Amino acid sequence: MTALDGISSGRHRSPIGSVRDRDPWPSPPAEDGPRRPSVVDRAESRPRTVTWLPLALALTWMLGTFGAFWLTKLARQVENPDRLCVFVLAATALFACGYVAQMARRVPVVAATTHSTDRIRQVRRLVLASAVYYVIVSLTRLAQFGATGPQSVWASIEAPATGYVNKFDVYQQGVTSTGPWMTLLLPLGVLSAALVPLLVVHWQSLPGWLRLAGVVGTAMHLSFYLYIGTMKGLGDVVIMLAAGMLIARASTRHRRRARSRRRRALALLGGAFALLAIYMAFSHATRATEFGTTGEVVRVNPEVERAMGEPAAVGLAAIIGYPTHGYLGLSYNLQVPFEWSHGLGSAPSAALFAEQSFGVDLTEHPTYPDRTQHEKGWPARMYWATIYPWLASDLTFPGAALFMGLVGWLFAGSWRAAVSSRRVVPTLIFAQLCILIVYVPANNQLGMAPESIVGMATLLVLYALQSPADGRQSQRRKNRPRGSA
Repeated sequence: MTALDGISSGRHRSPIGSVRDRDPWPSPPAEDGPRRPSVVDRAESRPRTVTWLPLALALTWMLGTFGAFWLTKLARQVENPDRLCVFVLAATALFACGYVAQMARRVPVVAATTHSTDRIRQVRRLVLASAVYYVIVSLTRLAQFGATGPQSVWASIEAPATGYVNKFDVYQQGVTSTGPWMTLLLPLGVLSAALVPLLVVHWQSLPGWLRLAGVVGTAMHLSFYLYIGTMKGLGDVVIMLAAGMLIARASTRHRRRARSRRRRALALLGGAFALLAIYMAFSHATRATEFGTTGEVVRVNPEVERAMGEPAAVGLAAIIGYPTHGYLGLSYNLQVPFEWSHGLGSAPSAALFAEQSFGVDLTEHPTYPDRTQHEKGWPARMYWATIYPWLASDLTFPGAALFMGLVGWLFAGSWRAAVSSRRVVPTLIFAQLCILIVYVPANNQLGMAPESIVGMATLLVLYALQSPADGRQSQRRKNRPRGSA
């Protein structure tokens, strides 16, 4: 198995039989004693809800943002509406097909065979390591970008546009995310994906001091992004928080406890999204005023402005334009001929690392968004163009659509494994894919930071190594004589 999901060969294992076709969500077996009732045994309707909930949420977001785009004034600038609609709907349909194909597989879901004490010990170590990682990385980056203390961070929170401008000033001075210290921490990038999901899913099993350490690590992570006036860190945390709550809710066995936790989870998640929306409106309103982008991708409704005032109207327009304007950029990219970027177009952070570490000339391998900026004038680094042109830089647009089918397949598989057993690797992959899906209208978010690239690559390798071992365990259980322990 893997370091993250190590398999214990202790003597208190319980056999896991094959899963009935109608029950793709078996509960993990008890350490000693009879098998606990499965999800289907408790409620006939719940398996369908658990199975298709992530797909329903993903399609609502992907199709909802695309539909909302056609209600904005930016849609009038689209020169190829038929081609844009066909491509987006095809890519979304392939994503759904991948998800459905995974769920249609008649294979048993193998629960992890670690003892509960081993699993909790493992999770505690990862939460502590991730919290320490977040603190070290955040303090290093805050120092790099000129933070002098809590007062400077608070000043950036009050004036996010100033922090955003300061970020680009620091970049122009040659400060990057691949400095010597950050390069040393880069192999530990998987820890950047571990803290929030594990903290949420295993909250009840963590001691108070470790919960506090996790909260402090998350707060330090957020403080850096608040200091530079960027919403990425806040958005990622809220998305991972939501992913962890979905897993925790779906895998709760007791109805009464599930209802109580569901209410608390919904209250917490609703508060997190409300705070994110309020600060996003404030941040983008000040940024639009600072950079003069009001009237370009941020179109203020005059009636709303008269009713709510200019700042609130600009903030509301920014919230609507933020996840929708990328489809206009995609329409421009679809008009540009394909040129292969030799593997350096899908993940901008990987391309930057290749340039700084190996001297690769990126001008010889331009990405789709960069070439579209040259030919159509759509700013590649200022406005969004969805995830698709980044993927198409290496895969072509048909290949990018097919890639979404693979994403749907992996999304369903990681969800099923995470809910059935709460294993670490599927849980973290599911949370990272939630980030990728939410940012589909924007960019390839998992390719924008070196630690996210390393973290996702590490998780996929571990996931691939687990699959053959799980299959062998399932086969041994099938061949085991009936009644044997």
